[in-house]
Amino acid sequence: MVKINNIDSINEVKEYVNKEVSAPREDFPETDDGSIYWNDLIGSEVKNTDEKTFGKVTKIENHGASDLLFIQGSDEEIIIPIEENFFKKFDNENKLIIVDWEQE
Repeated sequence: MVKINNIDSINEVKEYVNKEVSAPREDFPETDDGSIYWNDLIGSEVKNTDEKTFGKVTKIENHGASDLLFIQGSDEEIIIPIEENFFKKFDNENKLIIVDWEQE
């Protein structure tokens, strides 16, 4: 949920329905609890626990049951749920995600 500056009524906000709204990353508050902003994951390299590289994160979407990482590999798109049993580590400084996932 967001609040757009200077818009205080439902009638004023109607023009934004079904439109993408964004904010600069530097305006995001820092997290103290280890939370990760989706935006920070975009462009990260994804490897599994065996050091196999899958590719880079191109987008993240919510599909009800879980959030999904969309990873573009050299010849295919891989989709991995962002769930504790698969998503093992995110190193923001090195833009690296480690997952427990096998791709055939």
